Amino acid sequence: MKKNIFNLIIIIVSLAVPFVLVFSTQSIGNLLHQISRLDTRWIILAFLFMFLYWFFEALSLHIISVFHGFKEKVSNSFSYTMVGQFFNSITPFQSGGQPAQVVYMMKNDIDSANASSIVMLKFVAFQSVLTIYSLVVIIFTFNDFNARIPYLLPFTVLGLAVHASMIGISMLFSYNRTLTEKILKFVFKVLKKIRIIKGDEVEAEKKLEDSLSKFHDNAFLLKKNPKLLIELFILTMIQLSFFFAIPYLIYRGFGTDSSSFFELFAAAVFIATVISIIPLPGAAGGAEISSYTFFHFFFEGNAVFTAMLLWRIITFYSCIGFGGLFTVICPNKSKKEAS
Repeated sequence: MKKNIFNLIIIIVSLAVPFVLVFSTQSIGNLLHQISRLDTRWIILAFLFMFLYWFFEALSLHIISVFHGFKEKVSNSFSYTMVGQFFNSITPFQSGGQPAQVVYMMKNDIDSANASSIVMLKFVAFQSVLTIYSLVVIIFTFNDFNARIPYLLPFTVLGLAVHASMIGISMLFSYNRTLTEKILKFVFKVLKKIRIIKGDEVEAEKKLEDSLSKFHDNAFLLKKNPKLLIELFILTMIQLSFFFAIPYLIYRGFGTDSSSFFELFAAAVFIATVISIIPLPGAAGGAEISSYTFFHFFFEGNAVFTAMLLWRIITFYSCIGFGGLFTVICPNKSKKEAS
């Protein structure tokens, strides 16, 4: 009970941070005045880009599901995507999205091994493209931002290291069967000892071994299908491009165009890299500080806080709002199937 209350407090604080920052720097009247002067066409386009970010995530999950032999509808894959977006937004280090997607796939008659394989492959592809994409953009623009932002180098290196480590851990679990089996059996014994796992220990361990074997068989099968990997990389690049373009659309919504598309695009890449080291849900605090640090070069006066709030609404609050809706309406055949 105490743990649930603590988690709820963390989530509420994460949601409140952007609004506290905005209203501590300007009045409601001034905020409403700035919003009334926005070119809504650009803001609507920014929301559309966020939808396309979700859509291309769903397409990636869809082609992986088809590869695994499941005749899934794109609408189901979109539901899994939104469930992942919701749980990523409310958990530290965006760690809750993938397990939640696996559970919801199991509720839709996809077994745990295949569900884990689908989600893991998408995760590895996403992190790989994100790391490479970010590294390329940072190499070309680092000197410009580094001259204006102190301590940018260590934060950037640490952020890239977090992305790279996630890839390494995922690849380890996907292809090193022996080590993965030892780790999972150790975790299984610990959970059994503290009575989180109950029931027939032999049967439960047998199910674990069967699922792990099937999961690794799927992982090795993918190595023989480079076409699928290429498709995933292309879809993920398009997906990230839509996301990183959103700050420029917000910028144009304020009626200014003195800065280039690539400058705002690069700023978005830096922000995503830096905030990856923040453990709180939604990178609360870190996302606001990082976005202000980069955005204040492009927005004048209090407009930077309004731009930051819009950016958070489009890229963070929308995931909670729409993702929460899909979490409720997503197919739920039986809780017993997913236990």
